[in-house]
Amino acid sequence: ILISVLTVAGLVLMLLNTSVRSESAELRFQGQTQFVVNESSRAIVRLVVERVGEPVNVTVLVLLQGEDTGDFEATTAAAFLLSSESSKTIFIAVRDDDIPEADETFVFSLRLQSSSNDVTVGTPNTATITILSNDNAFGIISFNSTSLITVEEPRGRSQYVPRTLLREKGTYGTVTVNFEVSIIFGGPNSASEDLSPDIGNITIPPGRAVVVFSIMIQDDKLPEEDEIFTVRLTEAAGGALLNPNRSSVQIKIFRNDAHIRFSKSTLVVPENIGVISLSITRGRTEDGLLIGSDDRPVSVAYAVITGNGAANATPLEDFVDLQSERMVVFPPGVHETELRFNIKDDNIPEIAEYFQVVLLEETLLGDAVLMTPSVTLVSIEPNDKPYGVLSVSPSPIQPHIINEDLTPM
Repeated sequence: ILISVLTVAGLVLMLLNTSVRSESAELRFQGQTQFVVNESSRAIVRLVVERVGEPVNVTVLVLLQGEDTGDFEATTAAAFLLSSESSKTIFIAVRDDDIPEADETFVFSLRLQSSSNDVTVGTPNTATITILSNDNAFGIISFNSTSLITVEEPRGRSQYVPRTLLREKGTYGTVTVNFEVSIIFGGPNSASEDLSPDIGNITIPPGRAVVVFSIMIQDDKLPEEDEIFTVRLTEAAGGALLNPNRSSVQIKIFRNDAHIRFSKSTLVVPENIGVISLSITRGRTEDGLLIGSDDRPVSVAYAVITGNGAANATPLEDFVDLQSERMVVFPPGVHETELRFNIKDDNIPEIAEYFQVVLLEETLLGDAVLMTPSVTLVSIEPNDKPYGVLSVSPSPIQPHIINEDLTPM
């Protein structure tokens, strides 16, 4: 009988234990567990914890996993569920700071305040909160200075003008900045004729706050007045922004390359003219306008070219170069000068004779370029009856009579 009683008592205990276990409680997150928010003092994440199973009183904790980076007002939250409550809402507040940050993802996990045989943690028991990049995490791009840059066009070479870009605030990620160059004053050439490149982009790697790029000033050998160009940042990619107050800078190239040339390409003169002048101008157009620089001296050598033929004038016999040296010099501010030659008048019959005066480009010194006509041809007209004198002998005293039909020719 005793054995039967014990057996019955054991069965009762087993049934009781089974009943208790089947009525135990489980805690888990309810509803949304993944959140994406902006960094703002108004950003609050609501996590709902629900209890399923036996209605018991229980305290639950929500804890931040990993390092506390200061992005939340609190990294631990607690909630007490009464047996009469099936769920509780826990609030996680985002802290708004001034630190540039890229996207950050945080994990909060569900925990019991103390172990209990009657309550367990189910699934889902973690929630993720992603705070989007903020406080200009990828930077604000600008020029370090917007002051006007003045340069002279280099002669026979290229010159580089360095420009510095600043990446303020954050330096996360790789960003690309586009730029373009346009001419706003002067000309007549496009920006690409004077500056290179006139369009392009600059890549700024992660962690870099300063980058230097260069614009090349090209020697185009064209007469030009002052020119002003704008280098403008047009777009930033990769999350960065442009500072609108410092997104452009101006480059001024001073007037340059005044052209040197003869006023005329040919000159025809009589032998008895005496002294002639060959006009050479600097920076003066056919309309009389001035272009190019004139604030420094410019010089160029010249050569006188003749030949050995009958049509070639002979130095010292037909003409004399009156310059002490074969050099054309323009002092500062002077736009015209002359070469003088004496045409010698003799009594020798001559056909038209020529000589050339040539400006030598390889000898040019100063801010100038040689342009056509850089050669002038001087022609001395035929003189002193070069083809002889045709005359008829005097008539005889008696007329000479012939018979048209009988007199042989």
